[in-house]
Amino acid sequence: MAAMKLTPLFHKHLALGAKMYTTGTGYQMPAHYRAAHDEVLAVRQGAGMIDLSLMSRLDLKGKDALRLIQRLIVNDAGRLQDGQALYSTMCNEHGLIEDDVVVMRFDEEHFRVITSSMFRYKTAAWIHRHKADCNVHLTDISSAIAMIAVQGPRSRELLRGITDIDMDKLGFFRFASGTLAELPCTIARVGFSGELGYECYFNTEDGLAAWDAIAAAGKVCEVVPYGMDTLDLLRLEKGFIFFGYDVTARENPYECGLWPLIRYDHGDFIGKQALQAIRERGPAKKLVGLETGGDQPAAAGQTLLSGNTNVGRVVTGFRSPVLDRNLAYAYLAGPHFEPGTVVALEIEGRRQSAKVVEMPFVDPQGKRMRQ
Repeated sequence: MAAMKLTPLFHKHLALGAKMYTTGTGYQMPAHYRAAHDEVLAVRQGAGMIDLSLMSRLDLKGKDALRLIQRLIVNDAGRLQDGQALYSTMCNEHGLIEDDVVVMRFDEEHFRVITSSMFRYKTAAWIHRHKADCNVHLTDISSAIAMIAVQGPRSRELLRGITDIDMDKLGFFRFASGTLAELPCTIARVGFSGELGYECYFNTEDGLAAWDAIAAAGKVCEVVPYGMDTLDLLRLEKGFIFFGYDVTARENPYECGLWPLIRYDHGDFIGKQALQAIRERGPAKKLVGLETGGDQPAAAGQTLLSGNTNVGRVVTGFRSPVLDRNLAYAYLAGPHFEPGTVVALEIEGRRQSAKVVEMPFVDPQGKRMRQ
C-alpha cells in the first residue's frame, strides 16, 4: 500500500467540505465538493479550479536536452519555440506506449516533461535509461511545485485581473512566467477539461495563497472548486485518454486514437520502425465511443458482442452531464470499430444494443479550447 501523501492544499479541501479519497499513488485528493454532475456544468458554463499538485514534473537541462527529447517522444519537439508546449506519447521499441506527456520548452537547453503521479518514477527511469550518451541533467521537481488548473469559458477573464502575464496574448499550448497576486508563477494555456483553460504553477509554499487569490478573484465569475471525479467526467466527455486506465502499456497509438501525434520525419525516435509497421498493417483493435442507452451506464470490463461473438470490451461507462446520455469508452476489434456499427452488451441482466459514435462526444471541433 502506498504511503499517504498530501498536496499543499489538503487542509483547504477539508475546509471546503470536499469528499476525499486516496489515489493509487497514495495522495489524499478531493473526489468532489458537491455533486460531480453540477461541478461539470459549472466548469462548462463558467469557471472551475482544481488542485493538480500531485502531477509529476521532470526537468531536463543541458546542451543535449532537445536531442534526448526527440529520441523519447513520437511528436516533434524541434518545432517548439521558447514558451511553447506539445502533447505526445513515449513509446518503446515495440511501438507500445510507455507514457503520455506534455513537453514544455523553456529554451534550447531546458525542457520540462509533465506526467501523472502514477508514472512519476517509471517515466523518470525511462528517461534516465536513454540519456546515457547525452549531456543532460534530469531533476524531479514535482514536490517543489503546486499546480492549480483554472478551466472554463470565463477562466481568462478570471486570471486577467490578478496576473501581470498578458492573458490575451497567451496562445493555445503556450506558457509564460510572471506573477499572480504578486506570487511567482508560470501559466500554461493547457488543460484536461476540453474548455478554454490554464494550468498555473507556483512554488509549493505559495500554493495556499495562490488558491485563495484565485478563489477571491473568481467570485465575480462564480468559480467553483472541482474534484478528480469531475475532472474524469470532463475529460471523458471530451474524448481525452487517461493513460494507465483507458490506455495501458499494452496499447499503441494507432489503437487509442493518438496516432496523429506521430511525426515520422523528425528523426530516429524510439519505436519508429514498429509504429511504421503497425501503420501499414492497421490496428487490430481501436478505442471507440459508444452510446449505450438504457437507464444505467455500462460497467467497465463488460463484454461486447456481435451476434454471439465476443468483439470487444467496455473500458468505462458514464452518464454525460452535458449531453444527458449514457456513453462509454470501449475497445472493439476490426471491422466493428467503424462509427455506426451496432454491438450488444448486457446491463442489469438485459441484453441491449450500443452504437459506435464519433469522439469527442462534446465539442468535436475543439473550438471551446481555442476560443
